[in-house]
Amino acid sequence: MLCRRLSNFKLNTYRIRQLIRNHSAIITKTDISEEHASNDIANFKVGETVHGFEVKDIQPLKEFNITALNLLHLKTKAEYLHLFRNDSNNVFSINFRTTPKDNTGLPHILEHIVLCGSHLFPVRDPFFKMLNRSLATFMNAMTGADYTMYPFSTQNYQDFCNLQKIYLDAVFKPNLRYFDFLQEGWRLENTNPQDVKSDLIIKGVVYNEMKGAFSENDRILEQKVLNLILPDHTYGVISGGDPMKIPDLTWDDLKNFHKLCYHPSNARFYSYGNFPLTNTLKYIDDTYLSQCDYQNQNHTVVPPQKHWTEPKQEHIMGRYDNLGEVFEKQNILTVSLAMSDITNIYDTFVLSFLTELLIRGPNSPFYKTMIEPNFSGGFIPSTGFDTQTRDCIFTIGLQGLKQEDFPKVIDIYETTIEEVLKSGFDAKHIESVLHRYEIGIKHETSNFGLHLLFGIISTWNHSGDVINALRINTLLEKLQNDIKSDKFFLQKSVERFFKNNKHRLVLTLSPDKEYEKKQLEAEKQLIKSKVSGLTQENKQSIYEAGLELLKEQASPQNTNILPTLTMDDISDDIDHVNREKSKFGPVPTQLNKVNTNGITYFRGIINTSQLTPEQHMLLPLFCSIITKMGTRKMNYREFDNLVMTKTAGLDVGVHFAESLYQLHVYEPGILLSSYCLDKNIESMWQLWQDIFNLNELKDVKRFETLVQLYMSNLTHGVADSGHAYAMQSAAGLISGAAYQKDLLTGLQHISYMKTLVKTKRYESI
Repeated sequence: MLCRRLSNFKLNTYRIRQLIRNHSAIITKTDISEEHASNDIANFKVGETVHGFEVKDIQPLKEFNITALNLLHLKTKAEYLHLFRNDSNNVFSINFRTTPKDNTGLPHILEHIVLCGSHLFPVRDPFFKMLNRSLATFMNAMTGADYTMYPFSTQNYQDFCNLQKIYLDAVFKPNLRYFDFLQEGWRLENTNPQDVKSDLIIKGVVYNEMKGAFSENDRILEQKVLNLILPDHTYGVISGGDPMKIPDLTWDDLKNFHKLCYHPSNARFYSYGNFPLTNTLKYIDDTYLSQCDYQNQNHTVVPPQKHWTEPKQEHIMGRYDNLGEVFEKQNILTVSLAMSDITNIYDTFVLSFLTELLIRGPNSPFYKTMIEPNFSGGFIPSTGFDTQTRDCIFTIGLQGLKQEDFPKVIDIYETTIEEVLKSGFDAKHIESVLHRYEIGIKHETSNFGLHLLFGIISTWNHSGDVINALRINTLLEKLQNDIKSDKFFLQKSVERFFKNNKHRLVLTLSPDKEYEKKQLEAEKQLIKSKVSGLTQENKQSIYEAGLELLKEQASPQNTNILPTLTMDDISDDIDHVNREKSKFGPVPTQLNKVNTNGITYFRGIINTSQLTPEQHMLLPLFCSIITKMGTRKMNYREFDNLVMTKTAGLDVGVHFAESLYQLHVYEPGILLSSYCLDKNIESMWQLWQDIFNLNELKDVKRFETLVQLYMSNLTHGVADSGHAYAMQSAAGLISGAAYQKDLLTGLQHISYMKTLVKTKRYESI
């Protein structure tokens, strides 16, 4: 009934096609505004020195309309990568290679503490304090397994300079105060800091954060895979910190780590956009780098992992999820392989492509053999190709298993690889993945500069060739030529990287109903070991330190020392989008004429007010499966191939349009969204027409598979996002729209779907 109700929606594709065709030339030729563009890169020449930085290389990246400049600071050997592009959303980031050798969470805690005040800006949490003093479009810091990065983005040049000063001073001249270490890292403190007789416990921002970080089995498993498959160096430890080991960290350890890893010689500077580069180089050199000498950074280098001669298998215990599957089906199995060195650009690209072929969508071999038999809860979130380490890692994993399924899954993995070697990949499936790369190159997000940074950081971190890593067209052309010149190229690559790869880890996880209790007991024993040797004087000192920390936290901050924007710094010019509004029958339509780099974007909303409350409860499931069931013209595999060779995918989701003026007034609906290359506009409209006018929901086996996958995704992440569910539920008490969101995406919806699916009467759904 739900599908019949919505099938009344008709896309007037002929009228829309005509409208877009009339304006296609305008859309293609519209230029990005050059108002804020800087021409100073024309002054840079290879071999010349600009404010202490030698220009090592200048290269065009035509696929992204970028000019890339590689620079090296002569005195400290700090590296600088600038990507000039006529984009007003500029990015700056300072990145360091941070390679801990223990589980105390050194890089993670240091990342927190450098943001607790610096020489020029002795203010706690300057990021938070800058929220109402900045126009930043992104402001954060993050710690990876072997790097720490401090990126921000903004469209305002003065804001760019202000944030740059705060970031640079934070990383190079942080205060690293003892009380900040106690607050952010760890400390012994009375349960009630104002009651000396209350029990001593361990507190600390990162300590508590890491306790919560492993609240999901997926996170436990992902971390364990990394530690076990690359055990010989920094990946053998938890860079974020193991809560049981964080209390081994000392303040002196932290300060020494900063001296070693946050030295300019270990810095990699990144900027993107159209703001002047010369001014940035001058400020960095004058204020920081010119005051430092070169310091050897060999101690941060991560060597390639020595590959195994035989596969390994390990088993660990994890948490029991009372919102998930029945206890017997909360087992997980992963197969992981250490693959290419991240600095081998082409091998890494080929493996990324092979991964897409092997696991993405219903036409992939592993989807057919592991998902469609419907004995599991689907792939785990970490399934894929991880390029965030020196040795890249391929992982495929299934959740929702019984323990007796473990041997079967390993056998399926091996037989699937054998079948690929024997039969290869379907030509249409290869074409759809190639198209995904082609459209991915042209698709530009609003935070494109950050997207590029996150994509290259690991390659750059290990001294790989980032310019060649960004030459996606060149890599794609080479791959296509290799496939054309050797019809067995892909099978040979699967044989080389998968079949003949002995560096394979099978890791299994089973739930333990006593897991939480054991964790609490381990923490209790840790606290006991820390407290048992304390004298009364020690305890008094801890109590007094707790009071002092409370005083510090409550003391007012002089935020006036932070830079801010004035009205003169903010342009009153607004970039107006050329919009044309019209109506096709009763349907209002808006055409936005902007430069989209050869891509057409579509969004549409269908009002669902006419649905019954019960039908509304099924709406999220409907949105999840409607594009994946196929049509009366073609089955779901054929339809998926067509979708992925003509578009970037068809997305359907629940939508609420809330009134700006009345609290309980809203309009429920479903949001349709897709995009495609301009040449495929006709095909995209036809696909949407087929979805709503030729939908086919009679394949019960396919429907059951999709429902099971939906349920696995629905309960995933609940423990890690309890605060978000609580906030959503609370908001529902005062807002009608928020209440409906809670019904359709909150715990009420999970409970409703679990009850519904228990009956296994899929035909009635």
